[in-house]
Amino acid sequence: MLFTNYDPLRDLSSTARSLDYDVVRSEDGVAVHIDIPGIDPATVDLTVDGRSLRLDAKRPIDVPENSQLVTSRRRAFAATQTFQLGEQLDAERLSAEYEFGVLTVTIPVAESAKPRKVEVGVGTGSAAAIDAASEAA
Repeated sequence: MLFTNYDPLRDLSSTARSLDYDVVRSEDGVAVHIDIPGIDPATVDLTVDGRSLRLDAKRPIDVPENSQLVTSRRRAFAATQTFQLGEQLDAERLSAEYEFGVLTVTIPVAESAKPRKVEVGVGTGSAAAIDAASEAA
């Protein structure tokens, strides 16, 4: 499995309101599932700056005009979560989807980090090069 001894996504910092998240690794990349229920996805700010991924999310408590908040068991919050992306991940191809209160950020493995098959050539070309080098010496 890819990244066996490597944490491709490290939590760098968070605000007082910490977000719950899971990181799932596969051979194709990393998926981060972040719980942000009750948040309008249009207000989520997801930014990639170099190798850093930053999420800013806010949930205000809106009380309509001419109304009064009598009881509030829901909390308004603002949260920032910053992750450091590993060198093996391709931040340029990062994508995000929001469904049922969960933001899923998918970061594929960089092509340069994927295993590749190297073909071994058969022939006399390398033997001839060795002979030529020997004669020149």
